[in-house]
Amino acid sequence: MEDTYLIILFLVMWYFLIFFACLFLVSGTDDLFFDIYYWSRYFIRKWKTRKYKPLTYEDLVNQPEKYVAVLVACWHEANVIATMLMNNCYAIDYTNYYLFVGTYPNDPDTVAEVQRVQSYIKNVQCVIGPDPGPTTKAANLNGIYNHVKEFEKTLGIQFDIFVFHDSEDVIHPLSFKLYNYLIPRKDMIQIPMFPLEVNYWNFTHWVYADEFAEIHTKDLIVREAIHGHVPSAGVGTAFSRQALEIIEDPLTKGPFSIDSLTEDYRTSLTLRIKGLKQIFLVQSIERLKWEQKGFFKKRYVLKRKKEYIATRALFPTEYKKAVRQKARWIIGIVFQEWVHTKWPKFWRVRFTLAHDRKAFITHFINGLGYVVFLFWIVYSLLTFNNPAYPSLQEQLNLYPWVWVLVIISTLLMLERMLQRFIGLYRVYSLIPAWLSIPRAFYGNILNLHAILRAYKQYFLAVEPKKTSKSTARQPAWDKTDHVFPGSHILTPYRRRLGDILVEENIISPEQLKVAILEQQKTGERLGKVLARLNFVDEKRLLKIIANQYNLELVAKENIIVAPKNVSSKLIKWLEGKNSYLVDYNEKDEQVIIGITDPTNELLIESIIERLHPLKTQFVLIDLSE
Repeated sequence: MEDTYLIILFLVMWYFLIFFACLFLVSGTDDLFFDIYYWSRYFIRKWKTRKYKPLTYEDLVNQPEKYVAVLVACWHEANVIATMLMNNCYAIDYTNYYLFVGTYPNDPDTVAEVQRVQSYIKNVQCVIGPDPGPTTKAANLNGIYNHVKEFEKTLGIQFDIFVFHDSEDVIHPLSFKLYNYLIPRKDMIQIPMFPLEVNYWNFTHWVYADEFAEIHTKDLIVREAIHGHVPSAGVGTAFSRQALEIIEDPLTKGPFSIDSLTEDYRTSLTLRIKGLKQIFLVQSIERLKWEQKGFFKKRYVLKRKKEYIATRALFPTEYKKAVRQKARWIIGIVFQEWVHTKWPKFWRVRFTLAHDRKAFITHFINGLGYVVFLFWIVYSLLTFNNPAYPSLQEQLNLYPWVWVLVIISTLLMLERMLQRFIGLYRVYSLIPAWLSIPRAFYGNILNLHAILRAYKQYFLAVEPKKTSKSTARQPAWDKTDHVFPGSHILTPYRRRLGDILVEENIISPEQLKVAILEQQKTGERLGKVLARLNFVDEKRLLKIIANQYNLELVAKENIIVAPKNVSSKLIKWLEGKNSYLVDYNEKDEQVIIGITDPTNELLIESIIERLHPLKTQFVLIDLSE
């Protein structure tokens, strides 16, 4: 009897193998089209673009600034929103902008934090909605949008650019200048979104990096090139005023669909169907970044690196939270849009929608494929050299086309891993790229869990009353808990020193150009070059740098030479890093460290790790007489 069950299971898994291999082939061919198109276009443009002048900072600066309204929807974000607002307002290289933060009357902690920042940063506006939360995110955004219209009347200005951002975003200092340069020639601009770097073994967060690094350096470029749908990522998306006015709903008085959990995707798709101009903009700048060198990684050197003008953020690091967020994305992009938009008449849009919607089945086969694979390994081991049972090899000999199918599917899978490897290497570095291989298996399990949750949530959701033309189901806003990065992680994304010095008329643009040319020859930090050329006084420069990095400036007399209860070995280690002990509070387990170069985020991170579990605070030390 057991033999019969095993043979039945053998046949069932054989047909599963064929079924999954066919689906892998179809899905893999779809992905292969994007890869072939991208690389063909890449090499053609690499030759052609030599004839065109690249976009420069001067081009961006010479464009008169339009008013930018940043829409930030908040629900229970008291722990991150103030830090996000303060860091971004200080970093953004733009003047005519306001951050409108949508809050709820039954979320007093978030309201208090936003109003606290608003009291001393004029660019921040707290928008308290009329309804208690949580509503859908789209309803919150519509409330902000309508408030902006009233705010315009009060100030007598008009916002020409509207931008999506979340409460955990690190906004690139130059992103607003890019939007300002291209709008209103373009109706929607999406810049890349990349997760911040964290510990390499935090696979959950890095799964997001795997996906965004590939999609936002390759797939979206192809989607724009073939005139398909360029989806909004929900952050780093800029809309022209005209675009949002065209899609305003007369019932809600807002442009964002309240019956969608992915209002960003719905908005961009609506714009595409209406024939408005969408672009995915990939621009990069060169910056000096610190790298660890030597066998034991004890030395730090400056290297010139390409940096994308992109939004950065910390994504969920816990498995359950990632499943929740991905399930919400699947519900909005796959299920709700299938009901709402169906299949538009434009074949290019249909093709890109099919690419997105195939997740309803590919997440299953990517995850369950491991079950089939493990079955055949276990079965082959248990029945090895036992002629009483049929073998997989016999079946493949009888049906060689299945073997060909399996080989092709395997090659497509390896090609997928290669493309992801390239994307990770392009945005991050070699180690995250190599680790994307084992993460692929982890990511498939996570996505399988997310699709199961999405099916359960969507099909068990209560049907809404048909008070509008929409018939889509409306599960509640399953909001993700957000975390804003520590200040040392933000170091590479702060405003440039040269921009600050020019804006405050401390140096002229011509002096900055001279200093940058000198910097390119010597590889020194810009501050050292400016001081050496006598363009700025060293003391004044230190004050500006301290202000730039939100650090207190202290004199060298504050250094504790022979502290009690602190090992001389630690003091020697700090001095070897050009760092000094300024204060040690044993009772509160807090230590204050003076540093000479706040730009070296790797050094700061190593000090934090060395002094753990003590709470480490940094100040800028002035070693001059």
